[in-house]
Amino acid sequence: MDPDQAQFWLYQLHQIDSDDTLRLVDELDFDMLVLLVKKQLRVVRGLEALDNDELEEPRLRPDQLYECEYRDPEQAKWLEGLLELLFSERQSVYLHLMEAVRHETELVFEEEVFHDRIARLSDFGFIETHEALKIRAWLDPEHFDPAAFIKDQTVFTSEYSGLSLPGFVMTVAQPRDLLADVMSNSLNEALCQELTYLLNRAMSADQVDVGNATEVQESLEDVYNYLNIALGYLAGTDVGRAIEIFEQVYLQALYRLGFSLTTVLQRRARVVLKSPAGPYLDGPDAALIAALNQSKPRFYSGVETTTRADVRAFRNYADVKAVSTELDAVEALLPLFGNAGLFNIPAPEELELEGCIPPQASEVTLSELFLTSIANKILGHEPTPEPIPAQELETLHQALHAEASFQELRNQTREWLTSLAPGSGTFVEFCFDLWEHEFYALKAENIKPHYIGGLLIRL
Repeated sequence: MDPDQAQFWLYQLHQIDSDDTLRLVDELDFDMLVLLVKKQLRVVRGLEALDNDELEEPRLRPDQLYECEYRDPEQAKWLEGLLELLFSERQSVYLHLMEAVRHETELVFEEEVFHDRIARLSDFGFIETHEALKIRAWLDPEHFDPAAFIKDQTVFTSEYSGLSLPGFVMTVAQPRDLLADVMSNSLNEALCQELTYLLNRAMSADQVDVGNATEVQESLEDVYNYLNIALGYLAGTDVGRAIEIFEQVYLQALYRLGFSLTTVLQRRARVVLKSPAGPYLDGPDAALIAALNQSKPRFYSGVETTTRADVRAFRNYADVKAVSTELDAVEALLPLFGNAGLFNIPAPEELELEGCIPPQASEVTLSELFLTSIANKILGHEPTPEPIPAQELETLHQALHAEASFQELRNQTREWLTSLAPGSGTFVEFCFDLWEHEFYALKAENIKPHYIGGLLIRL
């Protein structure tokens, strides 16, 4: 325990109204109070220095019983005032406190108080981080059976009996969608206590500073979101069924299910990253995968609004389904760019880009590799992602403006690619949109290698 922090909290205890001070002293863990005071003073002389006659005389001030040396003499006056209040209003507490301060061995006592504190906080859901992380242990959504997690009401009620959990923290964020309907219809004291306990575990897992309102709010929003996702998965839009599940199933199990549904997406994203195409994903796809590849998978906002590129928490099961659909489109590309695909994609360290645009493998995208192979085929070369010589750009431009329309080339390419890999049509559209705006639409006199997109070019 840090002595300065101990002094700070004792000062807060002294500053408030005396009735509140006494109330808090009565409620405070006594050993914790002993340790707070022990960090501030040393008892030099105590009751043993008084003979029997002196002990029988009335003592009007605490310094008539104990002589103390203070760690910080400048703070001694207000601390003496706090002790005098205890002496006058809680004399038995005061005597017990000072004897404990004097006789307890500091190092051993501090360790005991520490373990008692851990146990006390554990009763409220605050536990060691590695233990708290079990709140996100995997639950296979495909085999999740709510009946396996039905609450034992007797055990559940007794588990929280006598605990006064700080339910006010549940108001720092608002539930959404299905969960909002459920909580407005079924919330009671036991569920509030269970929710608070769940939040405390989540904050322990996130290593949240519980004095930071923003961090607490974010953690609570995540709790609400994962519960909302789980209810949407299990009940769809059936509010009645969702209420039944919410009341009967342990909320921690629902939280784990909601988190596991986002973990499914994360695992798929990591498979994409490890594929040959992984290092070359285009901007939106790369952002989608990066958002999912965080410790807590996040929703890429470009999925719902193409002009946005930020990330946020998954809020409901609809978000999970939307991202799953986007992942389907990305995964459809993997067979095309694998060992048995259209062509072998070299690893980034194997790309020879000296004298090329772009000059570094980290800047190369899948669309550029694909369009470069199409360009090579149009120019009569092998359909590989070998950079196009700059002097052939004008020939390529003319070929794209020849009798066969650019739109027809787009359609033929989409039909061909989707026949090889259903679901890859979105990628073709993305590629040809890029090519159309950054190469096809240029006038012949404006074809400059440094300003062309969608191609690997050798200068």
